Amino acid sequence: MDQRSRFDNMTNLSEDDQKLVFDFGSGVQASAPHHTIHGAFESIVDVHPGVLAAVHDGQKITYKQLDISANRLANYLVGSGLLPGQRVCLVVQRSLDMLVGMMAILKAGCQYVPIDGGVASDQSLRHIFEDTDARFILCLPRFWDRVNKFKGQDAIVLELGMETGAFFSPTRPGIKVSPEDGVYAMYTSGVDVKHTTMTNALLLEPGKLGMTVGTKVAQVLSISFAMGAWEMLGSLVNGATLYLRTSDWSATLTQVDTLICTPSILAKHSQRDFPNIKTVAVAGEACPQS
Repeated sequence: MDQRSRFDNMTNLSEDDQKLVFDFGSGVQASAPHHTIHGAFESIVDVHPGVLAAVHDGQKITYKQLDISANRLANYLVGSGLLPGQRVCLVVQRSLDMLVGMMAILKAGCQYVPIDGGVASDQSLRHIFEDTDARFILCLPRFWDRVNKFKGQDAIVLELGMETGAFFSPTRPGIKVSPEDGVYAMYTSGVDVKHTTMTNALLLEPGKLGMTVGTKVAQVLSISFAMGAWEMLGSLVNGATLYLRTSDWSATLTQVDTLICTPSILAKHSQRDFPNIKTVAVAGEACPQS
């Protein structure tokens, strides 16, 4: 290949793009203010407990409510024998319970394995359950039968619901978690991501995308897609409000100001229809200049 056409050759870029790459790739070194995802989330809870954490299909949950529900579930899991460092399969679809499950697993010192229950095939479920050797599986009630059909013999399956673990302590488990411990493992993209990677990406610019209290972030992607973690965790560690879409994309996009998506999703919608959207981040596919 001609050296001049190599992908890592900066001269292939326009002067403006070269400047952007240089500006984003240099400057004063900054450290993330928190070293774990749930630690960053809890810091928001302590300062802004009444702020809305998420909205979905007419339901709402504040940061304090999400924290308490996740604490109860985490304590339930720990009390049932879940050990720090284990992987927990999370078979869900877009819902507030999905967020509770994610945070509870992290608070228990574990790593979640997100599975979109509405998309995953029987073969995929069986493979992931076997490969992770998951001791615990959390699922929405509508996936209970499928999960129990393919789970390992010794796996414990728990239904997710706002009342799950309701009789357990609402206090934080306080389990020691290292920045090098895992946040999630995704089988769709084959990634195994640590806390330090996510806190650096989500609590610092440019990946933070200016998200803060008052920011309204769209949640449009599948939980089993790596970019979905950018939407969900990015919003929750920065105090923004997450708007989880239903089948009506427009209803969500008219309410938000921040959108993270693939170029193909962006191409389906007109900027004129959603004037409130101020920040758009695209990734996951080649992005046309138009």
